[in-house]
Amino acid sequence: MGELEEKETPPTETTTAQQETLEEPKETDKMLDTTKKTEKTPSPQSSKPATPNAGKKSPVGEKATEEKGHEIIDIPEEKEKPQPVEGSGVAEEKKISKEEREVKPKKIPIGGLKLPGFFMKNKPKAEGDGAEGELLEKDAEDKDKEAAALNGDAAAAAGAEAKPRPGLGQRLRSFFVRKPSAEKEKKALVNGDADAKSEATAEAAAVEEAAVDPPPKRGLLNAIKLPIANMIPKQRKNGDDVEMGLGGKAGLASMETLDDSLKDQDTVDRAPVKNANGTDDIKSELKDEKLAAEQKLAAEEDERDRPVSLLQRLRGYKCSVDDALIAFGILLFVLLLAVIGYVLTHETLTSPPLREGRYILAVTGCGPVEGVKEDGAFAFRGIPYAKAPVDELRWRPAQLIDSIDGCWNDTLQTHNSSVVCTQRLGNGTTVGDEDCLFLDVVTPHVRYTNPLPVVVLIGAESLAGPSPGILRPSARYSRSHDVIFVRPNFRLGIFGFLALDALTKEAHPRTSGNYALTDIIAVLKWIQLNIVNFGGDPKSVTLLGHRAGATLVSALVSSPKLKDLYTRAWSSSGSAIFPGKPLAESEKLNQQLMVTLDCSDVECLRDASSEKLWAATPDTWLHFPQDLPQPQEINSGSRHEWLVLDGDVLFQHPSESWKRDLATEQPLLVVGATAHEAHTEKLRELHANWTKEEVREYLQNSQIGALGLTDEVIERYNATNYAALVSIITDIRTVCPLLTNARLQPSVPFYVVTQGEGEDQLATVDADVQAILGRYEPHTVEQRRYVSAMQQLFYYYVSHGTVQSFEPRRRVINVGQDAQPQEDYEHCNYWISKDIVPRYARID
Repeated sequence: MGELEEKETPPTETTTAQQETLEEPKETDKMLDTTKKTEKTPSPQSSKPATPNAGKKSPVGEKATEEKGHEIIDIPEEKEKPQPVEGSGVAEEKKISKEEREVKPKKIPIGGLKLPGFFMKNKPKAEGDGAEGELLEKDAEDKDKEAAALNGDAAAAAGAEAKPRPGLGQRLRSFFVRKPSAEKEKKALVNGDADAKSEATAEAAAVEEAAVDPPPKRGLLNAIKLPIANMIPKQRKNGDDVEMGLGGKAGLASMETLDDSLKDQDTVDRAPVKNANGTDDIKSELKDEKLAAEQKLAAEEDERDRPVSLLQRLRGYKCSVDDALIAFGILLFVLLLAVIGYVLTHETLTSPPLREGRYILAVTGCGPVEGVKEDGAFAFRGIPYAKAPVDELRWRPAQLIDSIDGCWNDTLQTHNSSVVCTQRLGNGTTVGDEDCLFLDVVTPHVRYTNPLPVVVLIGAESLAGPSPGILRPSARYSRSHDVIFVRPNFRLGIFGFLALDALTKEAHPRTSGNYALTDIIAVLKWIQLNIVNFGGDPKSVTLLGHRAGATLVSALVSSPKLKDLYTRAWSSSGSAIFPGKPLAESEKLNQQLMVTLDCSDVECLRDASSEKLWAATPDTWLHFPQDLPQPQEINSGSRHEWLVLDGDVLFQHPSESWKRDLATEQPLLVVGATAHEAHTEKLRELHANWTKEEVREYLQNSQIGALGLTDEVIERYNATNYAALVSIITDIRTVCPLLTNARLQPSVPFYVVTQGEGEDQLATVDADVQAILGRYEPHTVEQRRYVSAMQQLFYYYVSHGTVQSFEPRRRVINVGQDAQPQEDYEHCNYWISKDIVPRYARID
């Protein structure tokens, strides 16, 4: 942008003060100079040249004239006193004063109108060119700065910018406020210099300053604050009209006009006030403003020196919404860090350190043991809980380790699985060792705070073996369900249940048999003494028995020996037949073992090897037919009972104690089974595809056919396939006998798993336990829902002692894809009425 040429005039005393106030003419003045040519008539009494409008005056408020498509505004003027000019008589160039400036009009392009409702925020005032300032007056603070700059009073300018030292509340608020740079504040003070520059010079200076002093980087707190603050609308002052452009907002204007108006907002033209004599009062006005500024500065200093209490500072602090959100976010972040740190520190302080990242130490009554980390939990395998039942301790009740002689030195490594007790497998082979009284512990935490419930796994397919079968602890489910699994070994077969008169005579008290039950009692005593060192709660112990293990659990809960040693029990697919014979009768039936071994005393029995003892065991003691009942089954005397009424652990038939059991809110026992528990591969392979005729023939050759019930049973079960045949066998052998026992205990819930899997859709004997321990593999939506329902039933019972979905009037829980209570289980009353149940119930 060009500048108007001016001729120098000798400075006089009268013109010095006025020229200080004049600003360099802008592009608007040049246009006025070229578009309106007027005779220059310098006055001899005036030091200024005549204005272009000297010969033609227009009153204030007169409409502007249009020339060449531009709208021109006539500026009112008054005669000025002529002033003598030194030098030659050459006419001096006209000089446009500040009060004679006019607005440079702009054409409004198509689409340049600002629609109502849209507005722009004010940019910093140092960035405009003053076009908008001709329409809007500056505030009082800008006047103070301009007055101080025009008078050249550096002290006044500094005083206008000086502020009292902020208090505590103001400093806290300013901590989050984006402060302008010191360079911009300095520019705001020197207002006259900004007016003296042309637009081109200002743009060049801005580019140079931006290159020298890059804009400050946004701080972390501003980066947090600004996105939050932008989401909250700011309040407008009363009287602001957005659509009309008031209140610091842009109104209807073209984009070019807005652009020019924002370039230099500080160069605002003001017409100086003139007195009645036609002389300027700028000097007196500036003196008044300077005096007011000094008075204001003195008042601020007095206010700053006045002592302010902390309470007043706190009361004076005004917290905005932005400040509150930022403070709340910081407080929440600090709180989250504190919680995480506490959890990590608490876990570290309450748990022993890991060795090599995987080995952990725990303490027992016989010495420290070291476990290993598996699947997020810690496993201790092979911890001795009783003395080895060998030599003189063979066929004696289990004895806890009560002396240092039976303990170990240093730390016992319990990383690997321990040996199982000697047992007979289904194929006739024997495995294991007699020195087998060990247990495994799987715990998610080794700590002394927040003890977890304990689940004791008692598993065996039969009382002769194999054991533990499928009932093995799951490290993953120990972690996910916050329970501790304990799986003990216990004696099986003749080593765990042999009752003989010779053994009774040498024992004190006078009894024999049920040695396996004493092993489980010893495990529960060990848990009461040591489980707290593994993070367990000795007051929350649940027995989980499966198949033959469930038979032992059901028998034990009726024994007074278990008082205060357990909290609750869960029995899955156990036997419903319990001992009812006197001990002497059982000893007489077992006497044939001594005849087979050719032994006459106990010493001979204890000297015999385990292999010799297993070989002398009759086959009828080892296997029980899982098939339809046969006519010769009852009369042949082949139903061997391992459990006996020894008078020490078992005093009477469990049903007698069940009859005395009163209904309680929290049942001590839960009994259940699966709908196809009798399934075996041997039975399935008898026919490739079981047809209705093949099923009918199979039923006719059993006790059912002997009683003439074949047609009636086929019609009741719709027995046309293998699944219906297995369901008939299961109801006779397991489900209905267990329901009969459960009816004797009003508070005992009874469940039946009916959700099938595989080609024949069978609910096999392990279906419920597999779901509980997480080994059931669901392939359909129904199976996934079944797993969830089964786990919910069991683990809720472990933690709370109650069974969901159980109602006293609808005590049978049918566990399909969901757990649904029902009044009774169909077909059981039919078998009971025909005297088949419980007569032909399975015996372990």
